[in-house]
Amino acid sequence: MSLRRTILALLPLLLLGPAACAPSQAAKAPRWSAPAVAASPTPPKPHPAPSSTADVRSRVTGAMLDLDARFHPETAQYTDENSEAWKLISLCRASLPSDIKRTAYRERSWDGETLWLRQYVVGYLKVPGRKLADELRSVLATCKQYEVPDDGRTSTIVRPSPPPVPNGPDVITFCERLKGKATRHQCTLILVRGNFVMEVDAAANNGDLAASTDLIAKVAPLASAALERIA
Repeated sequence: MSLRRTILALLPLLLLGPAACAPSQAAKAPRWSAPAVAASPTPPKPHPAPSSTADVRSRVTGAMLDLDARFHPETAQYTDENSEAWKLISLCRASLPSDIKRTAYRERSWDGETLWLRQYVVGYLKVPGRKLADELRSVLATCKQYEVPDDGRTSTIVRPSPPPVPNGPDVITFCERLKGKATRHQCTLILVRGNFVMEVDAAANNGDLAASTDLIAKVAPLASAALERIA
């Protein structure tokens, strides 16, 4: 074999040698990458604190929910609205200590054949909503069962897992099993923002626990948006 033919025969082996011995770039690259996590929507900046009783009253009115047939056929018309001096839910005790300082309050309720919803918004001129939330958490830490005043029913606190709405510094959710002549469930959502607290109580499918938790989860984003409008 001539020298020229020998060199031509060895040339492909010389070219393949480094690639066969050294790790390839493809081998170094990861085969997959974790999907990018979408950033959570940034909540709007808080409104300035209320400056007067009239301001608190105006904002409370502005946080009322408008639920129609698109939300549920039985909420096409609300059945009642008032500004009576209701108390925030307090379970085993008569009232939350700071709730006596409430400046304005408003209730709207929907009462259908199989669905019941009650929205209650409270505004405080000087008290931050988180103070009320902390007081309620303190009650929930020890309150497991109590007699509902002027009702004749016994309430047992139920904490669904996972909760229908993730709890946090500004969110509290829990349910109650109300036992009297019949047993029904209702669930409660508490939202706080600035000097305002919104309570939503819900029962669905004649007090079915799963349906009531689903109803709270469905109304939660609407309630949160309504509270962000005023606080």
